[in-house]
Amino acid sequence: MSFKEEAYYQFILEKISNKIGEIKANELDVNINLIEHGILDSLDFISMLMELETKFGLDLDFEDVDPTTFTSISGLCLLIAGEVNATS
Repeated sequence: MSFKEEAYYQFILEKISNKIGEIKANELDVNINLIEHGILDSLDFISMLMELETKFGLDLDFEDVDPTTFTSISGLCLLIAGEVNATS
């Protein structure tokens, strides 16, 4: 995981920790679908995405992405890293 991906991961984990608690968040499988498993609801997820964009100065484009790809911690980190690399 690159430094940027680690920063995204830590930010996402912090948001999840605020919702379900730090211990549970640290035990999560990074590949689990956060919405399907009730960890975040759709509003929580959208809010987190908006905060990610603001904090890291991103403009994420989800138009051509399969939603199941980015609803996990690992998928979201990779998607964001890919967006950043594509615009760099």
